[in-house]
Amino acid sequence: MNSAVLVDQQSAPLEVTRVSNPTKEAWILHALKKRKTEFLDTHTITAFVGTWNVNGRAPASSPALASWLNFIPKDSGQTALSSLPELLVLGFQELDVRAEAFVYNNAVKDVEWTDALEGCMGTTQHAYRKLATKQLIGMFIMVYARIDAAERVSDVQATSVGCGIMGMVGNKGAVAVRLVFMDAPLCFVCSHLAHDAAQVDRRNAQFHDLCKRLQFAGRDGAPAADPLVPLNLGIHGAGSGAGRSLSVFDHSYLVWLGDLNYRLAIDTGDMADIMARGEHQSLLGLDQLRIAMINKQAFVGFEEAGIGFAPTYKYVLGTSTYDEGRRPAWCDRVLWWTRPGCEGGVRSQSYESVDSVVTSDHKPVRSLLELDVWKVNQECRQAVYLEVLRELDHYENECIPTATLAANIVEFGEVAFGQLVRRSMRLANSGLVPLEYSFVATPSRPHYAPPWLRISPHSGMLLPGESVDVGFSVLVDERTSAALSTHAEDLSDILVLHLDRGRDYFVQVQGRYLTSVYGTSLDVLVHCKQAVRTMAREDFEACLDSGQFSVPVCVWTLTDFLSTYALDRGYSLFYWPGDRALAARVRECLDCGLPLDASILQWQGSSDDHVARTVVEPLQLEMRQASSRVSMTDQTLVPSTLHSMFSSMDMAPSTAEALERLSMEPWAAAHSYAQDATNVSDEEEVEEVTAIERPPGMDALPPPEAIASAAMAAPHDAGVDTVASCLVTFFASLPEPLIPTNLYAGCIEAGGVSRVAALEALEVLPPGNLNVLVYLLAFLREAIERGATTTQRVAQVFAEALLRPPPGRVASESDDGVDSAGTYGGQGYL
Repeated sequence: MNSAVLVDQQSAPLEVTRVSNPTKEAWILHALKKRKTEFLDTHTITAFVGTWNVNGRAPASSPALASWLNFIPKDSGQTALSSLPELLVLGFQELDVRAEAFVYNNAVKDVEWTDALEGCMGTTQHAYRKLATKQLIGMFIMVYARIDAAERVSDVQATSVGCGIMGMVGNKGAVAVRLVFMDAPLCFVCSHLAHDAAQVDRRNAQFHDLCKRLQFAGRDGAPAADPLVPLNLGIHGAGSGAGRSLSVFDHSYLVWLGDLNYRLAIDTGDMADIMARGEHQSLLGLDQLRIAMINKQAFVGFEEAGIGFAPTYKYVLGTSTYDEGRRPAWCDRVLWWTRPGCEGGVRSQSYESVDSVVTSDHKPVRSLLELDVWKVNQECRQAVYLEVLRELDHYENECIPTATLAANIVEFGEVAFGQLVRRSMRLANSGLVPLEYSFVATPSRPHYAPPWLRISPHSGMLLPGESVDVGFSVLVDERTSAALSTHAEDLSDILVLHLDRGRDYFVQVQGRYLTSVYGTSLDVLVHCKQAVRTMAREDFEACLDSGQFSVPVCVWTLTDFLSTYALDRGYSLFYWPGDRALAARVRECLDCGLPLDASILQWQGSSDDHVARTVVEPLQLEMRQASSRVSMTDQTLVPSTLHSMFSSMDMAPSTAEALERLSMEPWAAAHSYAQDATNVSDEEEVEEVTAIERPPGMDALPPPEAIASAAMAAPHDAGVDTVASCLVTFFASLPEPLIPTNLYAGCIEAGGVSRVAALEALEVLPPGNLNVLVYLLAFLREAIERGATTTQRVAQVFAEALLRPPPGRVASESDDGVDSAGTYGGQGYL
């Protein structure tokens, strides 16, 4: 027999439009299927498929083999070529069961069986050409094509996979052959799965393993498994490319044959009687393979012809009598799978076993299948495909939603820290169908808008002719200001407005952020020597590389003003809110490096009636022990120097003392500290502490309620109150608080343990933060001593400003990020 294998003539692939939407793909394939007669030349061929577990026996006699291959003419006369099957597929199991065949993988009985099969065919063998054979120890597959059909066969490949001992040895596994008949890719798999009735789960697992591991090489220009799909179309079913492996399911049809070894699920106890009466059909409901298919455990989507023959296993050798020691079973099967779109392309003409062959404990099984194959007219299919695309475009254009935007640029102008700026844009439905819109994320931004922008509504639906004003709200707060403050990012972005089933519109939002000390990182401010408003990006980078740090200019400016004008008013500091107009003026001075004008800031009442105060001489800080006292006009401080200064002061506290007194009840805090620090009696301790805390001119300390009442009744100045509010707001606006958030949990936990633990928790503060903290506490200590405020009030005002929880522990913001009071995220700024 001629064993040459033909290779098809490859045609250059056509350029086609690619489709990637699954819904459109399904519609296009459906439309092509209705018109497939315009480009498909379909033919029907027959394939003889046989499987036999030969139990390691020598080749059967020619009459026995001929009774299996029932298409062979019984006489020696001439036979019409067209009456023979176009394809002949024969699969064997346990062809070679010798020990050396397993150990050395040198099975040799394939030649003996090939010669015996070809010999039994007589002159009919000359009507066939061998396409491929493949052996894996006991498994062997042979594929022949009728001589005239072989000219239409191409891309023949064979492969094998073992899944027996240790999941690899070839005592169990599969051999497979693929070929392309005309333009229809076909695959034939012959397998031998695990034996024993109890190993049904292992058989299921071996089936799935073989499906994954049986692979063939792909090549450019290979016909698609689905004849409706143009070459290189980029949707499911496209032809394989070079370098891409093909699985057994990358074919139009997959025929699976072999000793699958599925048994009957249970022994009814009367099987011998059932078989004797020929009532084996009643046992099919117990077939493990059918149960696995119904439960979608294996061979999902496969089909099998109706079984009208008796179980094929297990027989006593040389007879047609079942072995009473084994449960009869339909072990030997032929099944097929068709690719979606090729349904109905395989039909069974016959499916039977050969009871007369008795050389093995299995009966051979044969199946005659009809297969629809085709030749594709590439040019006609391409023309039909393009017509289908044009038809789809026509329908889509009639139903596509369209919108009209009043503008594609939203300009916010100058935006200051904490300033809420609102703009709107009119969006109208100018199409003929309902419009669903939404702002969507982009590859560079996981959210539909940058964090400093809120859009309301960000999605919705409009009927034809309707419109909506889309609101855009910009607010820069401590969560979003860090990168904007140093010009690492700009206050601008491009938003994507997506229409469902329609196009995307691009909306540009832009503004100019006014760099401010508010919202700028403390790590940056402690290095800055000039006004932040005048600094460019490279200026920020240069000052960060300087390695020097000091108390920020803005902190010194605010505390210096308050030290001069705010400590002679009684208990009113940090009790009264500031004036918004004045706060904007103060912030402008801080941002631009301008001094605070006392003549403007010192008036009584609100900003609506700026009544100037009587000019008074600034109250100078009393200089006690000038050689060791910290000057509030000294901006550049070194922590080690401050500690040495505080340690030599007789009245000013150390950092530890100040921290402690800010975190405990007024007066009682000092009482508790003195008790820990000295062994004096309670009377002596109270006398000593109250001597320190008592404001000048007071013989006894009033209770906290009296202090609060006095603060409400004390004279106050809008300018001074505004500067005090600005100081608190500055610390509250830091992107990372003065005490970093990574120390929050430790500080809270340590505060509940002891004073010593609380102080130790702050020892890891960065040098810049510690410098500012010491400076601030020195000022607050002075304010408390001068009777301008109380320890309790300071703790209430500065607690959240200095020590904030990590972002994950903060309550979530409202839907549009703006609460009813007009503040952003619940935090208001003057």
